[in-house]
Amino acid sequence: MEDIENIALYKTEFLGYGGEFPSLEIIIPNKGNVVFGNVDSKEAIRLVKKYLKDTSEIEEFLVDNNGTKRCNH
Repeated sequence: MEDIENIALYKTEFLGYGGEFPSLEIIIPNKGNVVFGNVDSKEAIRLVKKYLKDTSEIEEFLVDNNGTKRCNH
């Protein structure tokens, strides 16, 4: 994978999300987060590359943990 600055990758047991696993959560500071379900490692790399370069396609779906459009990250 190409070098991307300011990214952290964590493996967790449970995110409190009851959807399809494995899942990928992308958190964009001061904007919010979005969760993708049923993601394999190749798809995760593709999504990270795509949405860390240009978040415009997912910004309307970003929410914080309490379900509002305001971000507290």
